[in-house]
Amino acid sequence: MKSIVIAMDGSPASHAALKVAAEWAALLDAKLRGIFIEDEQRFVSYPAGLAAEGGVPIAVPLSESAMAAMNATVKSEGNALEQAFKKACENLKVDSQFVRRRGDVNELLTREARAADLVVVGRRGFSEGTAGRQPGPTTETLIHQALRPVLVVPEKPRTGKGALFAYDGSRGVQRVLVPGTAMLVAKGEKGLAVSIGEEEGQEVALRETILTYWKNWNLKGDFIMVPRKDRVSTTLVELAREKGLGMIVMGAFGHNPLRELFFGSNTLEVLEKTDCPVLLMV
Repeated sequence: MKSIVIAMDGSPASHAALKVAAEWAALLDAKLRGIFIEDEQRFVSYPAGLAAEGGVPIAVPLSESAMAAMNATVKSEGNALEQAFKKACENLKVDSQFVRRRGDVNELLTREARAADLVVVGRRGFSEGTAGRQPGPTTETLIHQALRPVLVVPEKPRTGKGALFAYDGSRGVQRVLVPGTAMLVAKGEKGLAVSIGEEEGQEVALRETILTYWKNWNLKGDFIMVPRKDRVSTTLVELAREKGLGMIVMGAFGHNPLRELFFGSNTLEVLEKTDCPVLLMV
């Protein structure tokens, strides 16, 4: 990995993500690019009673005085984030660059993410409110759209050694296996592959595949099969905590959108329940 992008907005999760991103950049000898998006929605208003046909609200630019005040506020926020970014990078001697962009947050972050090898983002930003634990829509959009491994960092990430790989042989986990393994090797830590409730006879094939892959990387690891007694997300999160692991690695979202609509997404549930960073890839 030669380039890492960290999305910044000043939220608690964003500050935690900056620390994690800087540490990975130092460890991987990668360039860290800090991105602050000046959300275009902050510079418009939606007057009551002003709507297009169909009731869709119409955005109107702020008044001259309100626009000047908002520009000053956004500039101040950007300056504070840039200082925090530079300090984090200087402390770890990381090659870095901080940029500001104005426009659609999801669109611009996705574009920046696709120019990097790894994306780091806080679990929940200011625009979604910082009281909950559910991942915000910007984080979810990045996971879906970046087409890169995305490391989601909670507000107070738990430290630990090694990583839990939720391994079921699916496409998503096969894709994230590569960056997840590379990051673990860089740390010199062990991996634990976990498969939950697979059909009888699948254990041997899954074990052989991942342990052979890790052997090629000279990575020490183990594989365990766990019966399904609870929700998959609960089992993964509790197992990572019990083993003292510092990261969960998993494929993002399943391949049956209808099933996820009715039964929930293991991806979102893991992100909500865990206190350690989660590396994801669709």
